Parts: sequence; C-alpha cells; structure tokens
Amino acid sequence: MKKVAVIITVLLSTFLMSCSVEEDVNSSENYTTQVVEVTYTTLDYEIAELINAHRISIGLDTLSLLSQASKEAITHNQYMASQGNISHDHFSERSQNLKDSVNAKKVSENVGYGYNSATSIVNAWLNSEGHRQAIENPVYTDFGISSKEDETGSNYVTNIFVKL
Repeated sequence: MKKVAVIITVLLSTFLMSCSVEEDVNSSENYTTQVVEVTYTTLDYEIAELINAHRISIGLDTLSLLSQASKEAITHNQYMASQGNISHDHFSERSQNLKDSVNAKKVSENVGYGYNSATSIVNAWLNSEGHRQAIENPVYTDFGISSKEDETGSNYVTNIFVKL
C-alpha cells in the first residue's frame, strides 16, 4: 500500500511540474508564431533618424534599418501590447532568431511605453545609462525599430541593435 502511495505522489508531482513547463512553452509559441510584414510608421522613421543623428554627433557611424530586426521588434511590440506592459520577455529568442537568420554577432534592445513623440522616447533612452550604451555602442551596424499604438493612444516601442 505504501508503494502505491509513493508512486501516486511521484506521478502527481511529475504532472504538476509538467504543467508549468507547458505554460511556458505555450507562452513562447504564442509569441513566435506570427507572420510579420515590415512596415514603418512615421514615428519609427523619426526615432531611427534621431538615433542616427545622435550617433553622428558623437563621431559614430549611422545604423542601417534591418528588416529582420524590425520583424522581431514588431512581434515583440504585439506581445507587449497583448500583455499590457513593457518587458524584455523572450529576448533570447529574438536574439537567436537574428543569429540564425542574418548571422548577427551581437544583439541588444531598448523598449519603451507611453511616449508620443520620437524626441521624448529617444531622450528618455539617452538619459538612461543602459539604454544609452546600446545606442552609443560603436560595434552595432544595423537596427530594427517598431512602434505600436495601443487603444489608449500610447506607444509601445522596441528598438533592436545588431552587429552583423
């Protein structure tokens, strides 16, 4: 009888742990299964221009827009909007996708929410040490950008930096 109780306890523990893993996998699948077409908003172009203008002002090369990085940024904005908060969730997957698809050597990202102008989001990033380091890193060659307005009129913004 004790053996049956131990076996049932072990099976229940295994089942409960599996549920947790399945939830993580389902979350990841929901995040990565979307087909994405790259289109840029006016805000996207303005952010890209301001970042490149800042880089030029400190003697760095400009970054080229990279469609594959923008696809990752678009997908991440859709995810953040669906969750209702900003995050770097699944960054390792975005990074790996870029390593696989365009042979990226290094990947970084900045995210933001609630800014309604390119100037406000870029200034916020430049006033934050970690965000500024990504913008000013001389090894980056390309970047992707995406902004997504939510139902309240606030923008989710993802900027992914890539070294090819």
